[in-house]
Amino acid sequence: MKRGNEGTGLGLVIVKDLAEPFASIIAPDVKMLVVDDNEFNRQVMLSLLKPTLMLMDDVESGREALEMLEIRQYDLILLDIAMPGMDGYRVLDHLREDEKTKEIPVVFLTGLTDETTEMQAFEREVLDYLKKPVGMRVLLMRVKHYLDLTEARKESMAGSLDERLLEKLPEPLTARESDVANLMAQFRSDREISEMLNISMPYTKKLVGTVKEKLGIEKRGEIRKYIR
Repeated sequence: MKRGNEGTGLGLVIVKDLAEPFASIIAPDVKMLVVDDNEFNRQVMLSLLKPTLMLMDDVESGREALEMLEIRQYDLILLDIAMPGMDGYRVLDHLREDEKTKEIPVVFLTGLTDETTEMQAFEREVLDYLKKPVGMRVLLMRVKHYLDLTEARKESMAGSLDERLLEKLPEPLTARESDVANLMAQFRSDREISEMLNISMPYTKKLVGTVKEKLGIEKRGEIRKYIR
């Protein structure tokens, strides 16, 4: 496979002792797809995450990613942005347009570090945006966070906001907006929402504003009428 053009890769130093504290991150039922045109990047990520026992596939292009998603459903996608042909943005746009894949959590992992790129990523409702080089501890801790967040989201969606009322909204909430709305229903501050969802404060405030607009409320406390 071809190596990508984003430098020398993740810049990770694999030290066995560093991985031992995360031996408890075992998730054999989780299926993850790694998409990166740099073979070294993919192999490092697969090696680091192997102890989690997740079922992991890796592909080197956006087109191959979409082909894999035709035959397998994933719980998490690690997606590079700068790839030849179809870049990460276009891949994500395809995912969000398809009913079968629009809810899959996506994490951008890239060497692009400017604020505009980061905002474009979060505006497309990615779960997170990790900048290379990513250390091994950070990668493992973030994956654990993603798994915990996914489970927490399932629990919160099951018992916080009244789904029957949300279904009647003229414009439905997106998956990320639902996450924010549920935390708002727990009366979390913007800062808490930002930290819990691992998103920037400007993007958090934008999402909160969108949720209030879609719910037809002006004050935060008015969200009570949507709680079970």
